[in-house]
Amino acid sequence: MTMMIKYLLLTLLVISPICAEKDLMIKECNNAQVPTICMQCLESDPTSVHADRVGIADIIIHCLDSRLHIITKQACENELSTVGPNTLSEAETALTTGDYDKTAKSIKLALGIPHGCRFELQRIKFESFELYSQINIYTQLSDAAMRIIDRF
Repeated sequence: MTMMIKYLLLTLLVISPICAEKDLMIKECNNAQVPTICMQCLESDPTSVHADRVGIADIIIHCLDSRLHIITKQACENELSTVGPNTLSEAETALTTGDYDKTAKSIKLALGIPHGCRFELQRIKFESFELYSQINIYTQLSDAAMRIIDRF
């Protein structure tokens, strides 16, 4: 019987921090326009359950970078392949140094790139539901990142 109690206590000690940290993920994502997109991003990274607020913002920037690569493979390669990743890299660097204003500005600047791409593609009547969907997700992740960073 005592062995069962020890096992139960050990299990609770291991699970409790993960639940507490997942609560932080949920809290941070609830402030985003689309919390489900934010949570999907965080849940795709196994380190997110151990991340603090800065770590959560960093993971979302990584998701932005990944999403930008997907968008680049579909269209606007020239604009997106160099400027976007460099701008997100600057955002990540600023985040790690604690320059949150620069982080937010870099994310906002990087957000303009896929929006400009969408505008140009719509102007020439290019239709791609998948591409526009990826750009929308990128926009939602950018919003989530900026809302998290604004509260630092």
